[in-house]
Amino acid sequence: MTIDMSTIPAECIVKQGDDWMLVAPIPDAIAEEVAAYSVAQRATMKHIVGSEEVRRKVVGNRMRQDRLCAAIVNGEIAGCISYRMDGEGSVWPEAKRFREHFGPVSGTFRYMLAEATLHRGHRDELYLEGFKVDPAARGRGIGTALLHWLGSEVVRRGKSRWRTEASVTAAPAMRVYQGVGAKPTKTVHLGPIGRIADRPSFVVLVWEPPVDTPAGT
Repeated sequence: MTIDMSTIPAECIVKQGDDWMLVAPIPDAIAEEVAAYSVAQRATMKHIVGSEEVRRKVVGNRMRQDRLCAAIVNGEIAGCISYRMDGEGSVWPEAKRFREHFGPVSGTFRYMLAEATLHRGHRDELYLEGFKVDPAARGRGIGTALLHWLGSEVVRRGKSRWRTEASVTAAPAMRVYQGVGAKPTKTVHLGPIGRIADRPSFVVLVWEPPVDTPAGT
């Protein structure tokens, strides 16, 4: 679906390139499309909810529009970044939708798992829950710009850092994270559980705002 760019208020445009822009907070006119795109990218939701089509139907209906920044390239959503804060993520899972799609027992169980993922993180940080730039849109600096937006949110929200997890095999993502100053803190091996989730090992990365150097030092 091509977005009518005239529906995006100027105050929601965070940054612009030659053929792209970052938009935050998400205006009402594109909220449904951004929510659906965002949940379709979630690896955690993939294993709890199912295919991209099912994730869009079951989860991609409600979002906190100020906790997500979308990248739009030539009128198409081509990337996004979102975070959790104080135990609440950028989307609201709705128990009714889970039960309607999966049935009362399986739907309730899957809903509880989805809800549990929203409580990761600490009160003094933002937890990066979703980060995606479509392959065709890469090479424009969009990923770096999205992470800089997240850093500005850390400061705006009065938090001390953002934290995320990346697969040990995700070398391009690791380069982008480290390129903005995020530091690996530990590697976690999940064993058999990780093999089931297609994620046997991951690296925990933390970004903290630069400390200003006092004048004269």
